[in-house]
Amino acid sequence: MIDLDMAELETFAGGYATSTTWRTDALFVYENGGNGKCTTAGENGVGCAVGGAKGNSLKSSSVRTIKGFATAGDAKMLNWDMFPKYKAYWNDANYADTFITKDYSAISKDKGTAELIKKGANYQAVWMYVLHEFEDAVADCTKGDITANDDAVHAWDEGWAFYAGSLVAESLADAASSSTASAEGTLLWELAEKRGGDFGTMHSSGPSNANVAAQAAAIAGRDALQDATCTAGTTSLATLTKQMTIPLIQGTIKYAWKADPAKSGSSCDATTAQTAGKTAMLASDDCVKSWAEGWAFAAALLPQLHQCNADVAAVVRQNLDIAAAEPMSCGFDTVKTAIESCYTSMGVTCTDIGAFQSSTGVYAGADACTAIPATPTAKLATCLPAASDDATAPALALGAAAAAAGAALLL
Repeated sequence: MIDLDMAELETFAGGYATSTTWRTDALFVYENGGNGKCTTAGENGVGCAVGGAKGNSLKSSSVRTIKGFATAGDAKMLNWDMFPKYKAYWNDANYADTFITKDYSAISKDKGTAELIKKGANYQAVWMYVLHEFEDAVADCTKGDITANDDAVHAWDEGWAFYAGSLVAESLADAASSSTASAEGTLLWELAEKRGGDFGTMHSSGPSNANVAAQAAAIAGRDALQDATCTAGTTSLATLTKQMTIPLIQGTIKYAWKADPAKSGSSCDATTAQTAGKTAMLASDDCVKSWAEGWAFAAALLPQLHQCNADVAAVVRQNLDIAAAEPMSCGFDTVKTAIESCYTSMGVTCTDIGAFQSSTGVYAGADACTAIPATPTAKLATCLPAASDDATAPALALGAAAAAAGAALLL
């Protein structure tokens, strides 16, 4: 039921235009849990104090929170595959929490900040915790104790619970029903559905290809781990990692297009919105929203891009960082090709990602690649941040404390 927290957080963040406490309210749910506040001590059954959150997702003696997901890395994930890559890239074990709680008031309009909080919580904090649960289950199997997390493959089941949430319908077909929007939930299942629709990667059975493949892998992994077939569990883990990464790639590409002032009809279209050369404090509201969404998706993907090619990560960051002097300074085409050059490294194909499209067709230049391109070294060289700027690049997103170490990662 952590998805109920996410829904409340999104509602509070969405009130930025009319509420003076929207950010405080959203972060309270993120940090403490939702479902209102206790008026009497212990009324939620797990010992809440008066004025404390009742919580939606309750453990045996405490409230489960999204912040708990965002700050669990060093305690729970250091021996896994993915978290150490993210920690190293950001030079911050609590990188997701830092992103979500950062004061963006001097960097972005509230419309952009709201998107950064919402999407940072979902696509960084929840995303990594889901993957942690799957990795934990495989590790338990490898160690010869699949009951290490209570019942057999308990951690694996938790991974799927946090992937889908409590709101998603019971079956694939029902979850894909357009007549019941809530059936898609608010977590990673919903993300895959939205991006699948944007990129033409929907399955014939109704849901997105990513969700169909993810559910099949989750079922196969559960069965394998129950049989203590650890290698098969590892295969399912690899499939789940891939399917969870596909919507992050799609989201980064989508909002890179929408944030490019050179693209006619984009949110930042320079001919209509007058956004070229403007910061996220000065650009139009629609431009800032798309730019912030692009930065949130990019931030969730950057460590994987960096593992593939540091220059690719640096260029994507240069173009989408919400604190840059302008959005998409090197243009969509350069960013898209750079990301595509890392598809093999991330285990995806051109077909997996598809083409960014609307009901009237594919957006200009956003076609699906037909073959994974080589790294566009020449284009990247002209777009890389100047050496003198590298020392401040991490401060744009994470603050001065991470600047020096983060800059080294970009060199």
